[in-house]
Amino acid sequence: FLHFSLNLPKVWLHPKEFTMLYCSIDIETTGLDFQNHDIVEFAAVIDDLKDPQPIEKLPKFHAVFLKQSYNGNPYALSMHSELFKRIENANKRNLEECSVTGARFMSLEQLPIALEVFLLQNGFKKEKNGKIYVSIAGKNVSSFDLPFLKAKVQNWENIYFLNRVIDPAILYYNVEQDDKIPDMKTCMERAGMAGEVPHTSVEDSLIVVKLLRNKLCK
Repeated sequence: FLHFSLNLPKVWLHPKEFTMLYCSIDIETTGLDFQNHDIVEFAAVIDDLKDPQPIEKLPKFHAVFLKQSYNGNPYALSMHSELFKRIENANKRNLEECSVTGARFMSLEQLPIALEVFLLQNGFKKEKNGKIYVSIAGKNVSSFDLPFLKAKVQNWENIYFLNRVIDPAILYYNVEQDDKIPDMKTCMERAGMAGEVPHTSVEDSLIVVKLLRNKLCK
C-alpha cells in the first residue's frame, strides 16, 4: 500500500488540483424584518483558501437593486443615504452601472442569473444535475443574509448554497474573556485591522476574506 501511494501519478499530488473556493457574501438591507424590509445591495467576493491571490485581484460581484420605493426603519434607511441618491439617479437615467462604485443596477429578481454567470466565469462549475454548489462565508451569514435572500428571492435557478457556512467570528473567540461570539469590530481589532466596519457590501465581504486569511492562510 505504501509503495502504491508513493508511485501515484504526479497529477494527483499537484496542489492546483486541490482548491477551497468560496464566496464571501454580504447584503445591505433597510431593516431586519425579512418580510417587510428590502435588500438594497449585494456583493460576492470569490477566494481560494488553498491558493490565495492578491486581495485587489479577487473577482468581485456588486449589485444594487432598483425599486421605486423601499420599506424600512429610519436608522437603516439613514445608513444608506448615499446609496439611495445613486439609486434615484439610476432610476431617472435608466443606468445599468454605477460610475462611482462599478455596481450593476438591476431588479432583485435578476440576481440569481447574474450571480450564476459570475460564478461560472470565476472557477465554479456546474455538476451533472445542473447545480452550482457554493460554499459561502460571512459574518452572521447563516442567520441573517441567507434567510433574507431566500425570503426575497424564491427561485435561485441553478445556485445551491451549501449548508455548512464559514463565519470568521469563531476564529476570534477568546474562551478566557468572551461571554459571547465577538462582533465584526472586535474581530478586526484582534486581527490588527484598523478602521470601522464599513457597512457597505463589497468592503464588508473583503473584510471577511481578510479575517479568514489572517487565521487560516500562511
